[in-house]
Amino acid sequence: MAYLDFSSLAGETRGGSAADAGSFSSTELRVIDFAERVDASREIDHRGRFGRFVEWALGIRLARPLADNRLESLRRFASRARHHPRDIGAEDISRFVDAGFSRGQAYGLLAYLGGRARPTLH
Repeated sequence: MAYLDFSSLAGETRGGSAADAGSFSSTELRVIDFAERVDASREIDHRGRFGRFVEWALGIRLARPLADNRLESLRRFASRARHHPRDIGAEDISRFVDAGFSRGQAYGLLAYLGGRARPTLH
């Protein structure tokens, strides 16, 4: 299990605790790891006209969303927190909380993923 630095959450009252941020299951941690490596905002929608063309013309099967809506919400939030942390607003956090996560988990991910630069896959 990876070490999460919650020192940036010290003294903040945002309706969750830093202990909430460490309460991800092993499956959720795998989704977070995957989201760190792939920028979800650069994905081509497989249902769109261009996506269907790419699949037809090039024979490439484009990425599909995760089958579990809760995990897909986690993947999108974690990817955005990793690759575009300054673009996350209150509505992104509320969507994440509506998916079944806590505010502590949201702010913990922001502190962990948005805190430092890491190499990515493009």
